[in-house]
Amino acid sequence: MPKKKQERGGEGEGKASKDLKIITVQVVTRDRVIKNPRQMSLLYLIDKLGPIHEKTLQHVVHRVQELGADLGYKDFSVVGGVPYSPTLKSDVVALLYVGFIETEPTMYRKLRVTGDGKEALEKYYKPLPELEEVLSNNFEEIRNMASLIDNQVDLQVRRRGLVERRRPRRLF
Repeated sequence: MPKKKQERGGEGEGKASKDLKIITVQVVTRDRVIKNPRQMSLLYLIDKLGPIHEKTLQHVVHRVQELGADLGYKDFSVVGGVPYSPTLKSDVVALLYVGFIETEPTMYRKLRVTGDGKEALEKYYKPLPELEEVLSNNFEEIRNMASLIDNQVDLQVRRRGLVERRRPRRLF
């Protein structure tokens, strides 16, 4: 489909144009997720750590990569001590979309592996040796870090909920 171009302004004025940009994105299917080692490694990590906040998952994946396991996330940026990867975010969305993970129905909204996700891990995934090594050698450190960050996020969510309840309701 060709780009649409809209122009504003008259002949004497400076002309400004806006281009409609079309971005193609591949369709997410279970088969594609199963064949993607990065997404399956992420699913495996969520399964090992149990219910976990997405923010905590960003920290954990960044730390696991620092310890030597290449999970394929090369676009981490650290701002204010908080690591973030847009690729990891899109992988979480893909896993949610195909139903391999879900968010807990509580107000904390932690990510957890579904029955379909566990089945996919059992049938189709063989953990990367470097990931297994990093997890076996540093599991307590990673688990403690994840627990600490999860508790901080839980506290922030709880405070936000209390503040919203205290605000008087608007009539209009």
